[in-house]
Amino acid sequence: MSTVAIILAADSGEEFPEPKYLTRVHGIPLLERVMQDAAKWPVDEVVVVLGSNGDAIVLSMEFGGATILIDPCWEEGGASPLRASIDLVSRDRAIDLVVLARGDQPGVDPGIVSELIAAAHESGADAVVPKYRYARSWPVVIGPPLWEHFLGLEGDVDVHDLITTHAGSIEEVWVDHLAPRIISSFDDASRPSV
Repeated sequence: MSTVAIILAADSGEEFPEPKYLTRVHGIPLLERVMQDAAKWPVDEVVVVLGSNGDAIVLSMEFGGATILIDPCWEEGGASPLRASIDLVSRDRAIDLVVLARGDQPGVDPGIVSELIAAAHESGADAVVPKYRYARSWPVVIGPPLWEHFLGLEGDVDVHDLITTHAGSIEEVWVDHLAPRIISSFDDASRPSV
């Protein structure tokens, strides 16, 4: 069985004066920083889901062997890239876990991803989420029982709400520090500690 990381990077990032995922964070494009993190995660494959400015992003950076999926329906909302990526990975019966990660959250420690995957294997839970100082965050690990719910999504969705609503079992991995910051505006990209 294998584990695939899906990096969601399809939104337009209206708060950014340039393509969001090409915005430089300490000299490196945001998505490239996340890809550098993902290269250290204990996963068998990485899938990157692009949408807004997808062609420009593909031409502007290296993806290190990751599968690139450009979602033509990304403007429908957050459900569309989730549907497209889960549809892609669900076709491979050897895949038993998906690590859903954000393309705008650099700094995700490979040790945390390893703990999430190990907890998923040990518990058999439908979903495993990190709980950083009492707050759930990203990335999340989901198993096949949840995939069908992701395939039926429309519009904007909150992955954590979906997990809470549809998972038969949820395991939490407690982490004793704050979650890596999500870069949701251009100002976030220039702050230290990213």
